[in-house]
Amino acid sequence: MELRRIDNLWKFLGIKNNMTVNNFIRNGINYRLVKDGLEIFHHFNPKVLQKSSLQIQEINFQEDMNSQHYNAQKHRFGTKFKSVSPASILIFFPKDLLALKSKFDLNIQKDRSGHFRVEISPFSPKTVYDILNAVNLTTNCLWKKNFFSEGIRN
Repeated sequence: MELRRIDNLWKFLGIKNNMTVNNFIRNGINYRLVKDGLEIFHHFNPKVLQKSSLQIQEINFQEDMNSQHYNAQKHRFGTKFKSVSPASILIFFPKDLLALKSKFDLNIQKDRSGHFRVEISPFSPKTVYDILNAVNLTTNCLWKKNFFSEGIRN
C-alpha cells in the first residue's frame, strides 16, 4: 500500500510540474527528478520505511571533494545524545534549514566548489504537502527558488 501511495505522489508532482519522474529498482525503489541544475533523489524500501531518504543536491556536486559537513539527528524518545556546545558547531548554511531537524535526521554537505547536498531521513511522505514543504523549504533557502510550483497547493 505504501508503494502505490508514494508512487502516485511522485507521478502527480511530475505531471503537475512538467517533469519526467525516473524510477528504478536498486536496493529498494528510487525516484529521481531533475530541474534547473538541481536533482532530487528519493530512496526507500517498502518493507523498511525507516531507512528511506530524500537527497536534494546540485548536479555538479562532487562527493569526493567534500569540504564541510553538518549532521543532526532528530530527537527520539528514550535515546540519549552527546551534548555538543552550540558555539562549537560551524553553521555554513542558512539557519532556516534547521527547522527540518525537528522532523528528520539532517545531513548537509558542501563541496570545495560551493555546491550543496541535503539529505533528510527517514522520509516517507503521506501527502503531497509533505514533499512540497521539505523540498521547497530546502531549495528556497539554499538556491532561492522553488523546485515545485506553489500552484499545486490550491
